[in-house]
Amino acid sequence: MLTLALSPVFAATACSGDDGPADPGSPATSGGAHGVEEVATKATIGKVTGRLAPARRKTLRANVKTLVDHYLDAAYVSGDYPRSEFADAFPGFTKGAESDARKDRSLMSNAAIGQHIDGVEARHRRLRIDVLAVRKKAVGVTARFVLDFDTSGERKLSERVKGLLYMTWQHHGGWKVFGYDVSRGVRR
Repeated sequence: MLTLALSPVFAATACSGDDGPADPGSPATSGGAHGVEEVATKATIGKVTGRLAPARRKTLRANVKTLVDHYLDAAYVSGDYPRSEFADAFPGFTKGAESDARKDRSLMSNAAIGQHIDGVEARHRRLRIDVLAVRKKAVGVTARFVLDFDTSGERKLSERVKGLLYMTWQHHGGWKVFGYDVSRGVRR
């Protein structure tokens, strides 16, 4: 397994912004080929450092789940296969994190196998959200995710991608991934 680690330290300049509105157009489920039952992400709030009201936790969970689902779908699950184009694989990443993820595209997306598969079926999706709250507002998040999926086509694989997405709140962009620590391997 290959792992890339970036510092999990939240920037001192992170603003204590609003948790933002939940995305009403966010998918409740994701993944799968046509005619295959889709798998919903099971999202929970984990450790909260600081104080955060239950209503804010609920909104935060929905917003972070939406961002993580969009990334997992764009990078691994959704789209037409076979394909080699993964230009939109990193929605919600800062410019710096996106640049790093593009360099790690065989880890951070299906770019290395995309031309050799004809479909992806998500089997399991889990998300635990650890929160740093200041003055009763979330300012930083560590999103711990697990995605299990199977591929079909020339390369039939059962894979697990898991890791940490480090996020900060940006007033003009909502939650953004600024760093990651991800591993990928064969699911047993």
